[in-house]
Amino acid sequence: MKTRLFVVMVIAALAAAPGRAQDAKTALDAASKALGAASLRTLQYSGWGFDYVFGQAYDPNSPWPRFNVPGFTMTIDFVAPAVRDDRRRAQLEDPPLGGGFQPLFGEQRQIWAANGTQAWDVVGENAVAARIRDDRRPTAQGRLEQIWLTPQGFIKAALAGNATVRAETVGGKRTTVVSFANPAGGRLEGTLNDRNEVEHIASWFGHNVLGDTTMEAAFSEYRDFAGVHFPTRIVQRQGGYPLLDVTVTDVKPNVAVNLAVPAHIPTTPAGSIVGAPEKVADGIWIIPSYAKSVAVEFRDFIAVVEAPETEAQSLQVIEAVRKAIPNKPIRYVVNTHGHFDHLGGLRTYAAEGAAIVTHRDNIAFLQQAWAQPRTLAPDRLSKSGRTATFEGVTGSRLISDGSRSFTIYHYAGNMHNPGMLMLYFPKEKMLVVADSFSPPAAPLTSPPNALPNLRHFYDSVQRLRLDVEQVIPIHGRVTTLDEAKTILDTFSGGAR
Repeated sequence: MKTRLFVVMVIAALAAAPGRAQDAKTALDAASKALGAASLRTLQYSGWGFDYVFGQAYDPNSPWPRFNVPGFTMTIDFVAPAVRDDRRRAQLEDPPLGGGFQPLFGEQRQIWAANGTQAWDVVGENAVAARIRDDRRPTAQGRLEQIWLTPQGFIKAALAGNATVRAETVGGKRTTVVSFANPAGGRLEGTLNDRNEVEHIASWFGHNVLGDTTMEAAFSEYRDFAGVHFPTRIVQRQGGYPLLDVTVTDVKPNVAVNLAVPAHIPTTPAGSIVGAPEKVADGIWIIPSYAKSVAVEFRDFIAVVEAPETEAQSLQVIEAVRKAIPNKPIRYVVNTHGHFDHLGGLRTYAAEGAAIVTHRDNIAFLQQAWAQPRTLAPDRLSKSGRTATFEGVTGSRLISDGSRSFTIYHYAGNMHNPGMLMLYFPKEKMLVVADSFSPPAAPLTSPPNALPNLRHFYDSVQRLRLDVEQVIPIHGRVTTLDEAKTILDTFSGGAR
């Protein structure tokens, strides 16, 4: 996935000048008045548009998958601060290439919220602690940033944040550039036009995969809503591709809101909790979590399958592996495919000296992304001075020490990702698979979303003539290939 990675050096180049503070206050007061920001305690805006699932592109050169959003409402409490994002999503792309639980049947409702340091999701009628997806940027922090990525939120934060301003003229157009410390961490920079409207905001932060990168928001087609001047078109970009594209149809200033943290959330463990190793065969352990890893003991080394989702999680997995298999180095970490929730911990293993085994087509992207500066959130690899070692898989790849072995198979043609890899242990008759088959917690009453990917996976196993007694999915419980066949028999006219 190509990236437009902006480094914080752009911000560092801004120099304070005499009178700058007064100039900043004058410019920001004018913008606050024009936007109707001063009297705002809360804000709710709604509309429709499209959203995109970050880090779930079909291949390294594709944008994030796009979905219809027939309903979108963002509710903000500037005082708390707190935010609630409520959207309805529906399938758009055909064929449904990439991640994001494609294809969706009907509408999917997603509700994300944050207040202070707490973040939670609403699933059905229940509030659940939000998972930590990037330990470089806490979940609550990332969600609260949506406040400062609105024109009014940006101006309020700039007035409170000792902002600096400078004038720029680009293409004959004069703008005012405002820069200050982001309340959610890092830096914010925005541009004001000659009507005192905020046209663009960029936020710099450190990302597990991308390094120093930006979250951007562009605003246009402002209208008056009960005294608040607000854009009716908002486009957000992250990692160089669109993330959200909304047409705003309604804005409600100072609406009554209740964004209090549910009572149980502060005491609920957040993130992907790493459990104790579970031995599934001689020399093979599962390290359970939301996305699990599998550790394999060889005579003189260890191989670990999958490195989700963050450095913190991978460090916990490495500690668990070393307790289960002491006094042996981790020589390999095998990556099943190029989605960010499966890439987030790879650099942690590279810092330990492990070679990264992945599909050949992922290597150029990883080398490019990992070459980016990591000044905002340095990780263990950037501090170690090591250079990552990659081994690309095409077709198949055997890892063996003469007594234990597994084979990595590329099963091409899957709509989730073209570089999908699965691992087969012939002695144990065991198969490790990611995302193509994630067994449900309860018996299915309707087809799984990604039934075509399950069909493709099952057919690939049959084509390779693999004798499978046990399936270890990266997501979900340990199961058998017969369960996949049963699902196919039930919902798609039978497994071939």
